[in-house]
Amino acid sequence: MKELIKIYLNPKENLTYVKNNPKPYGKLFFFYVLPFSLFPILGYLIGFTVLKDSYISSLSKFIEMLKADPKASVSTIQYATKVLTMIQNNDTVKMFSFLFIAWIFEIFKPIFLTGLVYFFGKAFGGEDNPLKVFNLVVLAVIPVWIAGISYMVNSPVNAFLIFLSSFYMFYLIFVGAEKVLGIPSENSKNFQFIVVIVIFYVILSGIIGLLKTNLMEKIL
Repeated sequence: MKELIKIYLNPKENLTYVKNNPKPYGKLFFFYVLPFSLFPILGYLIGFTVLKDSYISSLSKFIEMLKADPKASVSTIQYATKVLTMIQNNDTVKMFSFLFIAWIFEIFKPIFLTGLVYFFGKAFGGEDNPLKVFNLVVLAVIPVWIAGISYMVNSPVNAFLIFLSSFYMFYLIFVGAEKVLGIPSENSKNFQFIVVIVIFYVILSGIIGLLKTNLMEKIL
């Protein structure tokens, strides 16, 4: 944990620790991916239970706002309404099914991002080492997972925190591209690399998010 804090406080100086001391896949998965990916799930659970009244109120206002917008997606309104009904009815079976699916997709996040960083990293002259890539990606995703605790409130604050943590995630990958993966900074290769990663991540995240929403709609 000390190493994590040092890296987050000064990634340019301390990311070389990841390059020189990559953790094995098993340790990364069981001690970092599984526990930290539970933060967003815990956020949802607190919102659905402890802060239930506040969550219902904000979600109801959000649905009304969508209904007043002629350009709003009908499927989005239907999905949000189903989530609202689930919380109002305190349907624990649907609630825990929702949380389980959300957790699976959170666990999958660093896996598909690792694929992107590994593939394009090699293309931009980086080291062919999937273990170091996975170490870097897991380290970068952790702040996003921690920010996910804000899912307990359905408000712009949540969106702002997720945006900031996602920005920092890409910054860590950008710095790690040179420090960990060895992508040269000459001719702005590391900058071109992160631009490509951001573009593909946004596109694929949209597709995966749609798949997650459709899957959750079926269980709701």
